[in-house]
Amino acid sequence: MDKSIYLKRKEEILRRMQEDSLDALVIPAGADISYLTGFTGEAGVAVVVLSPEGSSFVTDSRYTTQVAEETGGYECVLWQKGTHSYCENAGMVLAKLAPKTVGIYGADLTYKDFLGMQERYPQGEYKEAPAYLTEMRAKKTPEELATIREACRISMLSFYALLDHIRPGVTEKDVADQLEYEFRSHGGSGMCFDTIVASGPVNGACPHASVSDRVIQKDDFVTIDFGTRYHGYCSDITRTVCVGKGADAELYHIFDVVTEAKKAGQEALHAGLTKKELHEAIEAPIKAAGYVTPHGFGHSFGLDIHELPFINGNDETPYEAGTITTIEPGIYVPGLGGVRQEDDYLICDGGYERLTFITDHLIEL
Repeated sequence: MDKSIYLKRKEEILRRMQEDSLDALVIPAGADISYLTGFTGEAGVAVVVLSPEGSSFVTDSRYTTQVAEETGGYECVLWQKGTHSYCENAGMVLAKLAPKTVGIYGADLTYKDFLGMQERYPQGEYKEAPAYLTEMRAKKTPEELATIREACRISMLSFYALLDHIRPGVTEKDVADQLEYEFRSHGGSGMCFDTIVASGPVNGACPHASVSDRVIQKDDFVTIDFGTRYHGYCSDITRTVCVGKGADAELYHIFDVVTEAKKAGQEALHAGLTKKELHEAIEAPIKAAGYVTPHGFGHSFGLDIHELPFINGNDETPYEAGTITTIEPGIYVPGLGGVRQEDDYLICDGGYERLTFITDHLIEL
């Protein structure tokens, strides 16, 4: 993305810091740092310190060139000998700035790292910072949406290419490995979370089963939860397919109920809808059929696969236009198997844009 986008984000954070009487802000989380600066390095190799007097990017010598190329408006501060953490080095930056109040952003700072930072700058008053970046990241920009649409497109193409490889005799691991190959072949950068391939009456009944060496059998229902990254941004899709046409009749019924629940959530989507209302719309067909879903019905995503807001039956705050959400109802019956269907949506004024378009009908292989 254009570096000016990151500059505007930084200026917005500095403006809000001034309103909240924060003289400095320490950001230790990888995805927050990527969103704010444009840095594409791995998580856990940097801490950012923001201040009106100057902003610093604390890292080590492996990333000097990358910081210079990808970020703008930050002084690159390298790890000093004799220190034990990036946060301790951030404390040295604070000691030079001498802020009265220091905001700590997010939950990624360990107590040990905080003590190391505080030891280097004990004079500051440390406090938890407001959720500036969480709020900004919830509403996607046009540039972010373009990248997410491409991540979704690559995931859809990869899934369709995968279907020829799902057949009796292959293992769940074989399917997951082939899907990662398809991601990279179609322009993605691998998996943005561990792919779920859950088949048969045992694994299929586990919502987040680990990929195993189980051999897929004829007439198995197989749930595949997958997504690739594109330029750092995620996608998230789930489809349950049938390897044959002779599965247990209840599984076909469950598939229809789950599909109805996803459609009910989809049709309810619009800016102003509350998370509770969306939860209730999705849940209604499942409850009416006598089943329950043991997990949440959806979440936002972006640089992280799970981002706020989450669909929540107790949350009465409304969705804003520009927010992305998944809708992912599922039903799981031990000893029988399970079904989950998931798609990605952009919430708009007056409705929604569906971002993923794999057929809603049962795919029989």
